[in-house]
Amino acid sequence: MIHLNTNKIIITTDFSETSYLAIKHGAFLAQYTKGEIYLVHIITKHWEKFNVFTPSITLDNIEKASDSVQNKLNELASDIKSEYGVNVTTVVNSGNPTSEIIKIAKELNAGLIVMGTHGYSSWEDLTIGSNALKVLTKSPCPVLSMSQQADKLGYKKIILPIDTSEHTRHKVVYTLELAKQFVAHVYAVGLLADDEASKKPAMEVMLHQVATAAKDKGVACSTELIENVKNRAVETVKYSEKIGGDLISIMTDQDAELSGFFLGPYALQVIHHSKVPVLSIKPEEHPENVSWTMLSGT
Repeated sequence: MIHLNTNKIIITTDFSETSYLAIKHGAFLAQYTKGEIYLVHIITKHWEKFNVFTPSITLDNIEKASDSVQNKLNELASDIKSEYGVNVTTVVNSGNPTSEIIKIAKELNAGLIVMGTHGYSSWEDLTIGSNALKVLTKSPCPVLSMSQQADKLGYKKIILPIDTSEHTRHKVVYTLELAKQFVAHVYAVGLLADDEASKKPAMEVMLHQVATAAKDKGVACSTELIENVKNRAVETVKYSEKIGGDLISIMTDQDAELSGFFLGPYALQVIHHSKVPVLSIKPEEHPENVSWTMLSGT
Protein backbone atom coordinates (compact mmCIF):
# COMPACT_ATOMS: atom_id res chain seq x y z
CA MET A 1 0.00 0.00 0.00
CA ILE A 2 1.37 3.43 -0.98
CA HIS A 3 1.94 5.70 2.01
CA LEU A 4 2.85 9.37 2.30
CA ASN A 5 6.61 9.88 2.57
CA THR A 6 8.10 13.37 2.36
CA ASN A 7 11.39 12.71 4.15
CA LYS A 8 13.29 13.43 0.93
CA ILE A 9 11.75 15.78 -1.62
CA ILE A 10 13.37 16.34 -5.02
CA ILE A 11 12.63 19.70 -6.63
CA THR A 12 13.70 20.08 -10.25
CA THR A 13 14.54 23.58 -11.43
CA ASP A 14 15.44 25.18 -14.74
CA PHE A 15 15.37 28.69 -13.22
CA SER A 16 12.09 29.47 -14.99
CA GLU A 17 9.15 31.15 -13.26
CA THR A 18 7.26 27.86 -13.13
CA SER A 19 10.16 26.04 -11.52
CA TYR A 20 10.46 28.80 -8.93
CA LEU A 21 6.81 28.14 -8.11
CA ALA A 22 7.63 24.43 -7.77
CA ILE A 23 10.35 25.39 -5.30
CA LYS A 24 7.82 27.28 -3.18
CA HIS A 25 5.42 24.32 -3.15
CA GLY A 26 8.18 21.82 -2.40
CA ALA A 27 9.70 23.97 0.34
CA PHE A 28 6.28 24.55 1.89
CA LEU A 29 5.64 20.80 1.92
CA ALA A 30 9.06 20.11 3.44
CA GLN A 31 8.50 22.72 6.13
CA TYR A 32 5.03 21.41 6.94
CA THR A 33 6.01 17.73 7.03
CA LYS A 34 9.57 18.17 8.35
CA GLY A 35 11.24 16.79 5.23
CA GLU A 36 14.47 17.75 3.48
CA ILE A 37 14.95 19.08 -0.03
CA TYR A 38 17.21 18.05 -2.89
CA LEU A 39 17.33 20.91 -5.40
CA VAL A 40 18.24 19.48 -8.81
CA HIS A 41 19.25 20.96 -12.14
CA ILE A 42 20.17 18.83 -15.16
CA ILE A 43 22.49 20.27 -17.80
CA THR A 44 21.78 18.64 -21.16
CA LYS A 45 24.85 17.47 -23.00
CA HIS A 46 24.16 19.31 -26.23
CA TRP A 47 22.15 22.22 -24.79
CA GLU A 48 19.01 20.71 -26.30
CA LYS A 49 15.72 22.31 -25.39
CA PHE A 50 13.28 20.20 -23.42
CA ASN A 51 9.71 21.19 -22.62
CA VAL A 52 10.11 20.96 -18.87
CA PHE A 53 13.85 21.10 -18.24
CA THR A 54 14.80 23.88 -20.64
CA PRO A 55 18.43 24.88 -19.94
CA SER A 56 18.64 28.56 -19.10
CA ILE A 57 22.42 28.77 -19.24
CA THR A 58 23.91 28.20 -22.69
CA LEU A 59 27.68 28.26 -22.31
CA ASP A 60 30.06 26.39 -24.58
CA ASN A 61 32.06 24.95 -21.74
CA ILE A 62 30.12 22.46 -19.63
CA GLU A 63 32.44 22.98 -16.65
CA LYS A 64 31.76 26.71 -16.66
CA ALA A 65 28.05 25.94 -17.05
CA SER A 66 28.18 23.58 -14.11
CA ASP A 67 29.89 26.19 -11.93
CA SER A 68 27.36 28.82 -12.93
CA VAL A 69 24.43 26.49 -12.22
CA GLN A 70 25.93 25.47 -8.90
CA ASN A 71 26.23 29.11 -7.85
CA LYS A 72 22.60 29.74 -8.75
CA LEU A 73 21.46 26.65 -6.85
CA ASN A 74 23.50 27.67 -3.82
CA GLU A 75 21.77 31.06 -3.80
CA LEU A 76 18.37 29.41 -4.06
CA ALA A 77 19.25 26.91 -1.33
CA SER A 78 20.30 29.73 0.98
CA ASP A 79 17.02 31.56 0.35
CA ILE A 80 14.98 28.40 0.98
CA LYS A 81 16.78 27.64 4.23
CA SER A 82 16.28 31.20 5.41
CA GLU A 83 12.58 31.39 4.52
CA TYR A 84 11.40 27.86 5.30
CA GLY A 85 13.94 26.57 7.80
CA VAL A 86 14.52 23.26 5.98
CA ASN A 87 17.69 21.41 4.96
CA VAL A 88 18.58 21.77 1.27
CA THR A 89 21.10 19.77 -0.76
CA THR A 90 21.95 20.92 -4.28
CA VAL A 91 22.58 18.49 -7.14
CA VAL A 92 23.95 19.38 -10.58
CA ASN A 93 24.18 16.58 -13.17
CA SER A 94 24.46 16.48 -16.95
CA GLY A 95 22.74 14.19 -19.42
CA ASN A 96 19.21 13.27 -20.36
CA PRO A 97 16.87 15.14 -17.99
CA THR A 98 14.35 12.34 -17.55
CA SER A 99 16.97 9.62 -16.99
CA GLU A 100 18.96 11.74 -14.56
CA ILE A 101 15.94 12.75 -12.49
CA ILE A 102 14.78 9.13 -12.22
CA LYS A 103 18.29 7.95 -11.33
CA ILE A 104 18.63 10.54 -8.58
CA ALA A 105 15.20 9.67 -7.19
CA LYS A 106 16.11 5.98 -7.00
CA GLU A 107 19.54 6.61 -5.48
CA LEU A 108 18.07 8.85 -2.78
CA ASN A 109 15.00 6.68 -2.27
CA ALA A 110 13.08 9.94 -2.57
CA GLY A 111 9.47 10.11 -1.43
CA LEU A 112 8.32 12.88 -3.78
CA ILE A 113 9.38 14.79 -6.88
CA VAL A 114 8.13 18.36 -7.32
CA MET A 115 8.32 19.90 -10.77
CA GLY A 116 6.89 22.75 -12.80
CA THR A 117 5.16 22.24 -16.14
CA HIS A 118 3.81 24.55 -18.78
CA GLY A 119 0.05 24.89 -19.23
CA TYR A 120 -1.61 25.18 -22.65
CA SER A 121 -4.90 26.57 -23.91
CA SER A 122 -5.83 23.81 -26.35
CA TRP A 123 -7.42 20.67 -24.93
CA GLU A 124 -6.50 18.84 -28.12
CA ASP A 125 -2.74 19.38 -27.71
CA LEU A 126 -1.50 16.18 -26.09
CA THR A 127 2.04 15.99 -27.48
CA ILE A 128 3.59 18.94 -25.68
CA GLY A 129 5.19 18.06 -22.39
CA SER A 130 6.25 14.53 -23.28
CA ASN A 131 9.34 14.79 -21.07
CA ALA A 132 7.19 15.70 -18.10
CA LEU A 133 5.02 12.68 -18.85
CA LYS A 134 8.14 10.46 -19.00
CA VAL A 135 9.17 11.58 -15.54
CA LEU A 136 5.63 11.04 -14.27
CA THR A 137 5.34 7.52 -15.67
CA LYS A 138 8.89 6.40 -14.82
CA SER A 139 9.23 7.99 -11.41
CA PRO A 140 9.63 5.50 -8.54
CA CYS A 141 7.72 7.90 -6.28
CA PRO A 142 4.73 10.26 -6.54
CA VAL A 143 5.19 13.49 -8.49
CA LEU A 144 3.68 16.87 -7.63
CA SER A 145 3.48 19.08 -10.72
CA MET A 146 2.06 22.52 -11.32
CA SER A 147 1.72 25.27 -13.91
CA GLN A 148 2.29 28.99 -13.43
CA GLN A 149 -1.32 29.44 -12.33
CA ALA A 150 -0.84 27.26 -9.23
CA ASP A 151 0.41 30.09 -7.05
CA LYS A 152 -1.54 29.25 -3.88
CA LEU A 153 0.31 27.34 -1.18
CA GLY A 154 -1.46 24.89 1.10
CA TYR A 155 -3.96 22.13 0.40
CA LYS A 156 -7.33 22.42 2.15
CA LYS A 157 -9.52 20.94 -0.61
CA ILE A 158 -8.15 17.83 -2.34
CA ILE A 159 -9.94 16.40 -5.39
CA LEU A 160 -9.81 12.59 -5.65
CA PRO A 161 -11.17 11.28 -9.00
CA ILE A 162 -12.34 7.66 -8.79
CA ASP A 163 -12.92 5.19 -11.63
CA THR A 164 -13.81 1.50 -11.79
CA SER A 165 -10.31 0.26 -12.69
CA GLU A 166 -8.30 -1.93 -10.35
CA HIS A 167 -5.53 0.59 -9.77
CA THR A 168 -7.69 3.61 -8.91
CA ARG A 169 -7.65 2.60 -5.23
CA HIS A 170 -3.86 2.79 -5.00
CA LYS A 171 -3.90 6.56 -4.54
CA VAL A 172 -6.56 6.61 -1.81
CA VAL A 173 -4.45 5.92 1.30
CA TYR A 174 -1.66 8.28 0.18
CA THR A 175 -4.18 11.03 -0.54
CA LEU A 176 -5.94 10.57 2.79
CA GLU A 177 -2.62 10.70 4.66
CA LEU A 178 -1.71 13.93 2.86
CA ALA A 179 -5.14 15.34 3.69
CA LYS A 180 -4.66 14.45 7.36
CA GLN A 181 -1.32 16.30 7.40
CA PHE A 182 -2.92 19.46 6.05
CA VAL A 183 -6.28 19.03 7.81
CA ALA A 184 -7.80 19.05 4.33
CA HIS A 185 -11.22 18.05 3.05
CA VAL A 186 -11.19 15.29 0.41
CA TYR A 187 -13.72 15.46 -2.42
CA ALA A 188 -14.00 11.97 -3.95
CA VAL A 189 -15.72 12.18 -7.33
CA GLY A 190 -16.79 9.18 -9.39
CA LEU A 191 -16.79 9.80 -13.14
CA LEU A 192 -18.83 7.48 -15.36
CA ALA A 193 -19.11 7.74 -19.14
CA ASP A 194 -22.49 7.50 -20.84
CA ASP A 195 -21.85 3.83 -21.71
CA GLU A 196 -20.98 2.86 -18.11
CA ALA A 197 -24.44 2.89 -16.54
CA SER A 198 -24.01 -0.74 -15.49
CA LYS A 199 -21.01 0.26 -13.37
CA LYS A 200 -22.94 2.73 -11.25
CA PRO A 201 -23.59 0.32 -8.32
CA ALA A 202 -19.90 -0.62 -8.17
CA MET A 203 -18.91 3.05 -8.27
CA GLU A 204 -21.30 3.87 -5.44
CA VAL A 205 -19.73 1.10 -3.36
CA MET A 206 -16.23 2.44 -4.07
CA LEU A 207 -17.18 5.97 -3.08
CA HIS A 208 -18.74 4.67 0.13
CA GLN A 209 -15.55 2.75 0.93
CA VAL A 210 -13.42 5.86 0.33
CA ALA A 211 -15.67 7.82 2.68
CA THR A 212 -15.38 5.07 5.30
CA ALA A 213 -11.59 4.98 4.98
CA ALA A 214 -11.48 8.76 5.36
CA LYS A 215 -13.64 8.61 8.47
CA ASP A 216 -11.39 5.96 10.00
CA LYS A 217 -8.38 8.23 9.44
CA GLY A 218 -10.14 11.28 10.80
CA VAL A 219 -10.29 13.03 7.42
CA ALA A 220 -13.33 15.02 6.25
CA CYS A 221 -14.66 13.59 2.99
CA SER A 222 -17.47 14.32 0.56
CA THR A 223 -18.47 12.05 -2.33
CA GLU A 224 -20.22 12.78 -5.60
CA LEU A 225 -21.07 10.69 -8.66
CA ILE A 226 -21.09 12.33 -12.09
CA GLU A 227 -22.61 10.37 -14.99
CA ASN A 228 -22.63 10.75 -18.77
CA VAL A 229 -19.13 12.19 -18.77
CA LYS A 230 -17.80 12.98 -22.25
CA ASN A 231 -14.21 13.85 -21.38
CA ARG A 232 -12.98 12.74 -17.95
CA ALA A 233 -10.03 15.12 -17.89
CA VAL A 234 -12.26 18.10 -18.69
CA GLU A 235 -14.75 17.00 -16.02
CA THR A 236 -11.99 16.53 -13.45
CA VAL A 237 -10.63 20.05 -13.96
CA LYS A 238 -14.14 21.56 -14.07
CA TYR A 239 -15.07 19.80 -10.84
CA SER A 240 -11.92 21.05 -9.14
CA GLU A 241 -12.69 24.61 -10.21
CA LYS A 242 -16.31 24.30 -9.05
CA ILE A 243 -15.27 23.03 -5.60
CA GLY A 244 -12.37 25.47 -5.34
CA GLY A 245 -9.86 22.62 -5.10
CA ASP A 246 -6.26 23.18 -4.04
CA LEU A 247 -4.89 19.86 -5.34
CA ILE A 248 -5.92 17.03 -7.69
CA SER A 249 -4.73 13.49 -6.98
CA ILE A 250 -4.51 11.13 -9.98
CA MET A 251 -2.76 7.93 -11.05
CA THR A 252 0.01 7.58 -13.61
CA ASP A 253 -0.52 4.45 -15.68
CA GLN A 254 2.40 2.71 -17.34
CA ASP A 255 -0.03 0.25 -18.99
CA ALA A 256 -2.41 2.86 -20.33
CA GLU A 257 -3.67 0.63 -23.13
CA LEU A 258 -4.91 -1.88 -20.54
CA SER A 259 -6.45 0.49 -18.03
CA GLY A 260 -9.51 1.65 -19.92
CA PHE A 261 -9.65 4.90 -17.95
CA PHE A 262 -6.67 6.91 -16.79
CA LEU A 263 -4.86 6.90 -20.11
CA GLY A 264 -1.75 8.92 -20.77
CA PRO A 265 -3.84 11.65 -22.46
CA TYR A 266 -6.04 11.90 -19.34
CA ALA A 267 -3.10 12.53 -17.03
CA LEU A 268 -1.45 14.85 -19.55
CA GLN A 269 -4.61 16.90 -20.03
CA VAL A 270 -5.28 17.23 -16.31
CA ILE A 271 -1.67 18.17 -15.53
CA HIS A 272 -1.44 20.80 -18.25
CA HIS A 273 -4.85 22.37 -17.75
CA SER A 274 -5.29 22.28 -14.01
CA LYS A 275 -4.91 25.63 -12.28
CA VAL A 276 -3.88 23.83 -9.09
CA PRO A 277 -1.05 21.35 -8.41
CA VAL A 278 -1.59 17.76 -9.55
CA LEU A 279 -0.31 14.84 -7.49
CA SER A 280 0.44 11.86 -9.73
CA ILE A 281 0.84 8.47 -8.04
CA LYS A 282 2.29 5.37 -9.68
CA PRO A 283 0.18 2.18 -9.45
CA GLU A 284 1.55 -0.52 -7.19
CA GLU A 285 3.31 -3.37 -8.95
CA HIS A 286 1.10 -6.01 -7.34
CA PRO A 287 -2.46 -4.61 -7.36
CA GLU A 288 -3.88 -8.03 -6.67
CA ASN A 289 -2.58 -7.68 -3.12
CA VAL A 290 -4.64 -4.56 -2.47
CA SER A 291 -8.32 -4.73 -1.66
CA TRP A 292 -10.89 -2.07 -0.92
CA THR A 293 -11.47 -3.57 2.50
CA MET A 294 -7.84 -2.72 3.38
CA LEU A 295 -8.42 0.99 2.88
CA SER A 296 -9.94 1.48 6.29
CA GLY A 297 -7.05 -0.30 7.96
CA THR A 298 -3.71 1.05 9.11
